[in-house]
Amino acid sequence: MCYNKLRFTEGKNVIRNVLWILVCFSLLATAASAEKVNVVDLEGHIVNVEAPVHKVVSLGTGDAGYIYALDKGLCLVGRDSYSYLPNDLQKVPVAGTSSYSPDLELIMKLNPDLVVADSMISDENRKKLESAGIPVLMEWIADPVQGIKVMEDLGRVMGKEERANELIGFIERYQDLIRERTSGIKQEDRPRVFFEWTKKPYYTVSNGSSSDTLIGLAGGRNIAKNLGNGTHSFLSVSPEWVVKTDPDVIIQTPTSDKPLNEADLKEFRDAILSRPELKDAKAVKTGRVYVISGEVMYGINSIIGELYLAKCFNPDQFKDIDPEAVQRELVEKFYGQSQEERPYVYPSSS
Repeated sequence: MCYNKLRFTEGKNVIRNVLWILVCFSLLATAASAEKVNVVDLEGHIVNVEAPVHKVVSLGTGDAGYIYALDKGLCLVGRDSYSYLPNDLQKVPVAGTSSYSPDLELIMKLNPDLVVADSMISDENRKKLESAGIPVLMEWIADPVQGIKVMEDLGRVMGKEERANELIGFIERYQDLIRERTSGIKQEDRPRVFFEWTKKPYYTVSNGSSSDTLIGLAGGRNIAKNLGNGTHSFLSVSPEWVVKTDPDVIIQTPTSDKPLNEADLKEFRDAILSRPELKDAKAVKTGRVYVISGEVMYGINSIIGELYLAKCFNPDQFKDIDPEAVQRELVEKFYGQSQEERPYVYPSSS
């Protein structure tokens, strides 16, 4: 009986030792697979990250969509309130309205490996996060030109370079198509555009903003382009100035922390058309007043917004292009979901 008890004890020790060896091997494998990656962000900061990251808080509007596309949202533990597409993002805790107003207490509890923010984050909040041992990567991916580098950076820190290259290839295919079709349009023949931002009457964008970049890439001319000073690219103009300048096209892009439907977009457009000072404006008389949801004007969807703008500005050159079909392809390929059927532009530019 003592012999059997001894054999049982020895058996338990062997199992314990085997399990301990397996744990050690697992830890060694994890350590071996991790590497220090230095990334220079859009602010010129060198950010040192142990890659691949496993827990990320995304505060920059549009960042979460890119991150979700790279790993189906597995590493996202916090997001900004404006990032709610695809729908699965709505299950991720809101860690701040935006980079401007992060919930530092919640972020500390989430203990992420990385926070991705944009230039709206204050130096004070950034330093608080970094003092807690949380690296902060400042990226601005609403700009389609800078967005390619940002996708490459995210691919590196997430260990998803191949996936990032697939996404970059998809976006560049349509960027190239737009460039090819607009390159032959003389500058003086491009429509003059007044772009109204965030439902605030006569609040517009100038040189240095992502929306100004999109207007130019899509074949339009932003009438307020030269009104900014490079630092402040969002500004208010007078109704009289818009009437005098008399744009060919008026675009309004409302932002929201929830999906917008057709009735919402129509209401915003009707409000523009009802402004008495615009009754004789060329864009109003010709019906070239469009409302494009902010959901497709930044982040991964900004290529969809660029296609919508191209159709609004130069419909003959893009009559065979269906932005909704392109968006369905993007959502199915990179989100693994079906596209929600609702309009993102009103009235339809087709």
